[in-house]
Parts: sequence; structure tokens; C-alpha cells
Amino acid sequence: MATINRAAVFPGPGEKLEVKDVGVNHPAPGEALIRNHAVALQPLDAKMLVAGYGPAASLQYPAVLGTSGAGIIEELGEGVSQFQVGDRVVFDTKAYVDSEKNAKQGTWQQLVICETSAIAKIGDVAFEQAVLVDFPLQTAVAALHVFLGMEVPGSGEKKEKVLIWGAGGAVGSYAVQYAKHVGYTVVVTASPRDIERQKRLGASQVIDYRSADVVEDLRKSGPYKYMFTASGDADSQKALSTLLPDGGRFASVLPRGIELPPYIEVVYTAFSQAAQKEEYSDWRKWWYQKYLPEVLVEGILEPVKFTKIDGGLAALQQANQDVFDGKVRGKLLINPQE
Repeated sequence: MATINRAAVFPGPGEKLEVKDVGVNHPAPGEALIRNHAVALQPLDAKMLVAGYGPAASLQYPAVLGTSGAGIIEELGEGVSQFQVGDRVVFDTKAYVDSEKNAKQGTWQQLVICETSAIAKIGDVAFEQAVLVDFPLQTAVAALHVFLGMEVPGSGEKKEKVLIWGAGGAVGSYAVQYAKHVGYTVVVTASPRDIERQKRLGASQVIDYRSADVVEDLRKSGPYKYMFTASGDADSQKALSTLLPDGGRFASVLPRGIELPPYIEVVYTAFSQAAQKEEYSDWRKWWYQKYLPEVLVEGILEPVKFTKIDGGLAALQQANQDVFDGKVRGKLLINPQE
């Protein structure tokens, strides 16, 4: 049984992380204790650490950041039958949803408590790939499926179109793949140098987001049943609203950033946290028990390129600063066990 646990503790906005020994928690009924072997650095976490960004989380300080990880189950609480000690899993916690559970469930630590309803078995899939896929894929699928109403894979019609603005990043790339798997024709905006990859992911048309004619080109290619800006910036929100002259809605990874007509709805929430809320329990069950294990184990999605940062928890402060400053291309990972 584990007796040592270290965490990168966030004292509060504007302060630096403190890596120190913390207590080892033990799982309550319906929970698991997981030895965490992979944490992916997310832009949201970097904003919270560096800039004190708060809309997406409910925290009390000191806090432990991070909501996703991948590792090995070390201990199970009473009543858990679907998992065994030694299972390799990817998981998401309520660290940003329930402040009282943050110290136990924040994933910037070596040993994490997680409710078993938010754990998925990964078989022999590498921890790094599992955690890299989970967070951005969940963001994309929650936005499209839960909040916009897109169907499950195999249920869409090819004659109808989906628009993904900002398809070059992780969330946008997974949104393209999901919409294609559902069965829709997918139109995206991305950099011209990314055309080949976008078409491999499932895009039928790639439009340069920097083009002066981008909105007109998108209009000619429409109409669209679903629209999602995976960049969330004001320019993308303005462009998508222009494509809805009679009103409508689109999803965005950032809140409304500009004044828009009252007949335009910007659908925004912390999409990656939806599975942690009870009103989405059916979605959570489908996600962890069916869809996520399926795409991981069967290799349905394109693997993610990443850079592993040495130093474990001690490397989180500078690595997140680099993510926040835009100095990083691709995804960064750390192993809390180092």
C-alpha cells in the first residue's frame, strides 16, 4: 500500500507551484486510487496557473491543478467490481467541479483519487497517448454531441455539412474526426500547410482562415448543420455569426468575445467537465464505458505527437509558462513519478 505522495500545490493566483509531500488518500466506496504516470499540459491549466483564469473551475486555495491523467489502479474502494488493482486506465476527476474534492482529485500529483464512473480501461495503449487523446477529444465531442446535439458515429448524413473553425489544434482535429465518424461532410479552416493532414483526418474542404475571402468561401460551401470554433477567438465568432443571417448558434471553446446580434447564440461551457456533472450521467457512461475505450484500443484516431518534459512535477511551473506564452508547438507531457 502506498505511503508517499507528492503534489505540485498551487497556493493561489499569482503564486508559484510548491512541490511537496502530501498525504496519501484512500478510496471511498465507488472510487479508485491511481498511480498517475502521465499528465498532459492543457491551455486551460496554464491560464489558471499563470494568469489566474477562473471561469472554468471552482477552486479554493491551496489547490492542485489538473483534471486528467493516466496510470495504474493501486487500490479500490468498496463496491467496485468493474476494475481490478493493476488495471491500466485513463481518468478524469472532479478537481475543477467540486472544490472539496480538489486536494484528492487534482492530477498534478503522484497518487490521485478518482470516481470509477470516470475511468476507462486502455489495455496496452501508452499512458501518454491515452491522456493526450482524452481531454481534447472529450472537449470536442462534448461540444458537438452533448451541447449542439450531433449524433453518435454512424448516424449522420453525408449530404449535410459541419464547419470546424480552427481545425489545426488538438480540439479542432478531434472535432473533424468525430464529425466525419458520425457521417457528415466536414469543412474546416486551417493553415494551408495543414491541408494534407486535415484531409487525412476527414475534411472534405480546407479553407485558409487568414484569407480575406474566408467568410465568403465558407458561405459558398454551406449551409452547415453544426458549427464549432475550436479557437474561440473573436474573429472566429464574428465569422461564424456572419454565416447565420437568420439567427442560430455555434459552439466555442471560449466565451462570447465580441458584441453579436441577439439572435446569435454562442454555446460555451467547460466542455471537458461535462462528464463530471450528474445531469450528463448518460453521456458519461457512454464516454468511459464505450466510446473512449473503443477509440483508444482500436486505434480509430490519429496518434498525437508530443514532447515529454523531464523533471516531473518540478517542471510544471516553467512548462506551463511556456504553453501560456505560446512558445510551444504540439503537446507537452510530464510524468509525476519522476
